Amino acid sequence: MNHRPSPAGRASPEELLARIADHDLGAMSELYDRFSPTLFGMLVRVLGDRESAEEVLEETFVRMMSEARRIARAGGSAAVALALVARSRALERRRSIPRSGTERRSSGGFDRRMFLYLPKAEEVALLEDRRELLKKVLGQLPTAQREALENFVLEGQSETEIAAKVNEPPARVRAGLIASLGFLRHRVGAVMRTWTAAI
Repeated sequence: MNHRPSPAGRASPEELLARIADHDLGAMSELYDRFSPTLFGMLVRVLGDRESAEEVLEETFVRMMSEARRIARAGGSAAVALALVARSRALERRRSIPRSGTERRSSGGFDRRMFLYLPKAEEVALLEDRRELLKKVLGQLPTAQREALENFVLEGQSETEIAAKVNEPPARVRAGLIASLGFLRHRVGAVMRTWTAAI
């Protein structure tokens, strides 16, 4: 499998993942050092407190150790796999806490089939190269739609939760999410096809 070269001879995340599949703890340590700051920030946003975020971060890397071979065989992006696992674990944790604030451990919620649909590392690298163009695409969304999409994707809120937050009917929130996702699908396609997309 060909991976995009890393700067200064540094192993790519996918190379580290392949080593982790062979029980290389040094590779796991390097992967953790490289991605834990970004993942921790996302987890704090989803969970709302640092202690829970730290626990889910640890759970994420434990899960990656057990799933490393499966992900490596699929040829998917290690960075995207980490983000999906972390988000899945965080949402599972948040939904297991009732209104009283007492946590109930959930027994399910993790679907290994997500690894079958991971983007390839090369595809993610192309998006990274076009980061500024992608920011411009997101900036074209109306503020209300962009905020609803962030709540839906980044914070895992349901349509009903978003509707209550913005005081809008759920059907209107749903229609806005569908419209914004359709817009992004079209515009990201343009960004991926050309550096000079008229956006």
